[in-house]
Amino acid sequence: MNNNEAKFILRAYRPSGRDAADPAFNSALAQAKSDPALGAWLVREQAFDALITKKLRAIVPPPDLREAILAVSG
Repeated sequence: MNNNEAKFILRAYRPSGRDAADPAFNSALAQAKSDPALGAWLVREQAFDALITKKLRAIVPPPDLREAILAVSG
């Protein structure tokens, strides 16, 4: 696996660490630990993902959004 392949896989790795036990990430995570440049990239990527997650969780939809969507599609 090269770094580009590892990055492709690690882009799906959630910043919460919930994927740490998932075998699909094992090789890519091992490579990130052994390659300083890839490891630094992963730290930056995880920080960005955490920031986006925080911003998205701060969005509060209007209370009547569900009804409005159902009214249009129904």
